[in-house]
Formats: sequence, structure tokens, C-alpha cells
Amino acid sequence: MKPQTLAQAALYVVLFWGSGLGYAQIGPIAATRVQVQALSDAPDLQCALRSTAPKSQRPADPGPIQWPDEADVEQQVKAFGETAIGNGSQAAPREELEISPLWSSVKNPVLRVGIWSDSHLAAGFFTQELQRLTKLAPEQVQTRFVPASLGRPGVRLPLRKICVSSDWQYEPAHAQSSGAEHPGIGLVNMSSRQDGAFLSVDLRNAAGRAQHARVRLLYQQTEQALVLSLRVDGGQEQNIQLQGLQGPAVLELNALKAISTLSLKVLKGPFRLQGLEWPVAPDVRLQMDVFGYPGATVNGWRLLRTESLTQWWSQPPYDVVVMAFGTNEGNVQPFVAENYRQMLQASVAQWRAIFPQAACLLIAPGDRGVFMKRSKGGDKKTPRTSPKATIDLMRFTRVHDEIGRIQKQTAKAYGCHFWNMFEAMGGAGSAYRWARQSPPLMAQDLIHFTVPGYQRLAQLMAKDLGWGPALFGDSAAPAANP
Repeated sequence: MKPQTLAQAALYVVLFWGSGLGYAQIGPIAATRVQVQALSDAPDLQCALRSTAPKSQRPADPGPIQWPDEADVEQQVKAFGETAIGNGSQAAPREELEISPLWSSVKNPVLRVGIWSDSHLAAGFFTQELQRLTKLAPEQVQTRFVPASLGRPGVRLPLRKICVSSDWQYEPAHAQSSGAEHPGIGLVNMSSRQDGAFLSVDLRNAAGRAQHARVRLLYQQTEQALVLSLRVDGGQEQNIQLQGLQGPAVLELNALKAISTLSLKVLKGPFRLQGLEWPVAPDVRLQMDVFGYPGATVNGWRLLRTESLTQWWSQPPYDVVVMAFGTNEGNVQPFVAENYRQMLQASVAQWRAIFPQAACLLIAPGDRGVFMKRSKGGDKKTPRTSPKATIDLMRFTRVHDEIGRIQKQTAKAYGCHFWNMFEAMGGAGSAYRWARQSPPLMAQDLIHFTVPGYQRLAQLMAKDLGWGPALFGDSAAPAANP
């Protein structure tokens, strides 16, 4: 890579991007373009070892956890159903749900889907199953945007390997004012005020093949010049100076062949990374960008500055946008339905303002269970010591049921489609039933799901919403039974 200063790199305003490369227009954003040299035989990415603080010793748990008895669950499920019927809040039976075809308005050769979620979809198992159900070849499915959640535990990204130093901080819009003020594409930034902070990514696919000869780093330009050190495919490090108007900016790397690995070090910051981007190949039929972040709530959409986010998307980048939140909102105690309704409506209003032309889908959370403690030294068959009446096994079930009803009403008000994970699972008590299946479909925390559980949920949603090979015509093989 040849030395590049601001003048040499030709700071320019780019209208993203020509159709010949498969890019859609984002808008006029200052970008620095750098020509780099990619290698055919780039070495594997090696993460430097970093010191970690010794783990503190936790006190022994006096009461190991166990799942409640089936009889207790069914008794409370019955009581829950009677209460729901009595106050007129019981959800409609599955066979009575009316679901309009979500994909009917999609006309483009490429179906472009953007998904924002909490940890449920951040793990990638749900969306990976959706991709499998299309029966498209692997090269026909791609990601265009990668959020700035590199190295975040619980997040699986379409990258072969990621190395991140401990100098970075995550700025999710729902929890950090800096994340809401300068939101990245995934409503999360990676920020470092420490010179020397580094990150490295292996861009090759699962088969080890490099795919992208043009890679863009989306970042926030500061008033003062930024200096980065870049290394492509294990080659020589080269310093890059970035300066210009404060706000969203792009560092574009161009090579004659596909880039395998990219390493970045901050020499002069602070530096705020907001994501990665690359072109979608002409033969791609499904572009699916997943912006999931553990612990996230829909409130990030309410708090963010839309004018900062819309600079990335001046033209419609998606045919369908999906919002899948609710589990973390249900943790708030006490849960006040009206407060949640107001937050959700304000968030969806901002979301629709950014993507007014896209079809939209709200996904409500599934059922959630409650752990119990068994007496110290007891085995799994030992009766619990707490009286039955003190354990409310439907505590989160009631909250998630209410969240689903509010989401359904909000979706209708904003012209969106709606899918209820809670109802798809089987309603009240399904978290306990899914946990007892073999193999288990619910994780031991009775909040998340196992890999087969996420796959099953994806299959249920695909069936309900008409997702499958038929959407892609002759490009997909005949559908198989889930």
C-alpha cells in the first residue's frame, strides 16, 4: 500500500454507488479512497494474546436451580388462561390469525432485508435458518452491512475471524448517549480514546474464499485529524491521515483482487467505528443484514438522532425491515404497559421515518419461564422448600403476552406486519414445555433458546409469513419439509 495523505487519497464526495458494482446510493458523504494490495495467498489472521484480569471467586450457590414440576406449571397455565379470558385479553387462536403476505410488494431481483434485534437474533441461528429455508446457493446470499459490534460476546457476524483489543468500548444507542447522538448502522458504535487500540478481521467466507475487493469502513470524522495504521493481507503497515468536516465519513479500500484480512490500529484518535460495508455481487438474490445486540431494547430507536442515521441511507436500502425486541423491556419491574406502549410507538415512528418505503415487520418475544431453587444438597427430585403459592411461574408470561398485544396494535397503526413468537411457541407455559423436549428447544435460563429452538422458530415464522424458495423463483431448489 502506497503512502496516503489526505491530499494523495483524494478526499471526495461519493454518491454511493454505481449499479454496476451492486451498490445502492447512501448519500453524499465525505470519503477517503485508498488503493491497497491484496494477496492471493494471505496468511491466516492471528490474534495477539492479551492479558486478562483474574476472575473473582464467587460464593457457592446455596440453592442450585431447577425447573418447576410439570403439574405446577399446568395448574398456573390454567389459571393464566382463565384470567386472560376474564379480562378479554386472551390472544386469538393460531388458526384465526390473519396474516397478510409480507413479501407481495417486493419487485427487485434482490430481496434486501434489514433486521434489528436483541440477543435472540444477534446469535445468528434464527436468521441462518431463514437463509437455509430459501434453498438458495451460499453465493446467492450475502450481507452488505456489518454493525460495529466486532468481538462482542453473543454476536455472530459474517466474518471468518475477529481480533479486538481491550481498548474499545461499545456504544449501543439504547444505553449510551454517544450511541444515540452518533448512531451507527446497527445502532451501536465501537469507540476508543486510547491510541494503540487495534482490531483485525478476516473477511473470507466460511469456505476460506476472499470475496470483497472493495471494503468501506464507516466512521465519525472529528474536528481534529485522525491517524490510522492499516495492514491488508498481512502486508506492510501504512499510516492513513483522515480529516474533513465533522460527521459521518467513509474510508474506502480498493484492491485489484479480493481482500482476505484487514487490520486497523488507532495512532491518533479518538476514533469511532460505525460499521463495515462492501458491494453485493450481481448474482446475489438475498441480502440479509442482521443488526442484533445483546441487551438491546427498542428504546434505541426512540433516542437516536434520525438526521445522523439517515445520512447513511438517503435512498431506500431495504425492501423489508424487521424489528424484534421485547425480552429486555419485559425485565423492567414493575412492567407498566402504558409506558411500554408510548416508548414502542415513538420508536416505531422514528424507524418508519427512516424507512418509509420498506415493508415492515414487528416480531414479539416468545414465552419465558422462571427458575426455582432446590434445597442445598438436594438432587433434582428433591421437593423445593418454598411454598407453592410464593412462586409465580407466569410472571414473565403475562408481561410477554401484554408486549405482544401492544406490538400487534402498534404494527397495525404504522402499516406494519406482525408475528408473535409467543403464540407460535404455543402460548403460556411453552417455555417449560420447550425446555423438556428432546433435544431441548429452550436454553437452561428459560429465556433464550437452543440452536434447534431458534431453528424451529424460524421454521414456524417461515410457514406463517410465506417465506421460502417460492420468493426467489427458479433460483431456489424445491422446498423441503422443515
